[in-house]
Amino acid sequence: MFNSLYNLFRNNSNKSPLEDFTTEGFANILKMYPEILSVFCVEFLELPEDNYSIETQYYQALISGDTNCIVDMVFIGKQNVCFIENKVESSEGFKQLERYVSALHLHHSGKNMYLKYCTKYADPKTVENVGVFFSQFRWYQIAKFLRSFEGNPLVKSYLEFLNNYKMSQDNTLKSENLVAMENLSKTIEIAEFHIDNSKPQFIELFGYTSLNKNFNWDQIKAKNRICYYVDSALPSISGQWSEILYAIEFNNLKMIVQIYLDKNHESFNSINEITITGDFVKTEFDSGIAIQLKEDLGKYLNNSNADKEIQAWFVDSFKQLYSFIENHRELNWTI
Repeated sequence: MFNSLYNLFRNNSNKSPLEDFTTEGFANILKMYPEILSVFCVEFLELPEDNYSIETQYYQALISGDTNCIVDMVFIGKQNVCFIENKVESSEGFKQLERYVSALHLHHSGKNMYLKYCTKYADPKTVENVGVFFSQFRWYQIAKFLRSFEGNPLVKSYLEFLNNYKMSQDNTLKSENLVAMENLSKTIEIAEFHIDNSKPQFIELFGYTSLNKNFNWDQIKAKNRICYYVDSALPSISGQWSEILYAIEFNNLKMIVQIYLDKNHESFNSINEITITGDFVKTEFDSGIAIQLKEDLGKYLNNSNADKEIQAWFVDSFKQLYSFIENHRELNWTI
């Protein structure tokens, strides 16, 4: 949802569409869900307990000769006030944080005053002023905070938006990253082996697709997975995407077999109305819907027979998916 709304917003904005949209999306989640707002203020922002309301694009006049302030997000309580300036691709404006400090003193001197600076990239700042508590954080930290509420569909959609614009990833180089880099080639080689090991059985049931030599690297970068698929599983006059796919997903360490359709596909409603039974799960995304079978890779950890057992799981899942298709031939499958 947020990705689609941003595309619409971007086409009708001449200012800073990504920054403005990111701010408004997050602010409205907090407005809609007071329980998230409360935890965010006290545990994430480390503000004192208070009855906070939220304002965005908050206008603050300064004394004559100074440029006035329009603050991205403001949390106002009875005894506390917090200004937040959000940046995505841009950097701090001319004396922007300094002007915010002036606005806090001019308009909110009777309260505890806080100033926060949120960025996508590292942008260290120092604000030295008695009476204003300053700190910084990054968008990936907000994403980490929101994952505790990922069961909420709106939060999940917003996290997909942050991920799409590379705001949810912590790029701090840690020891485990160095270990992962050292073993990256071997890890990809193992994942490719398990995908290739089940490919003949997949092709026998669902057909063949010729993929270029960079396909898996593209999938790792875009989807964090190694996979194989056939497209056009269901016909679409308007050219909407559908697929039958199996994969090893690195982000959640799962094996997956699925039918996927774009949300504008002519058969979307028909698939969505099907009652799912057995081991199948129905998963909705901003872009479409999937009927899936899943298994944890950790189940095969240190198992010397993993090659055979993983292959057996994939092959059995292919058969279950084929039976699902056979039971719903009214959808005019191309398989």
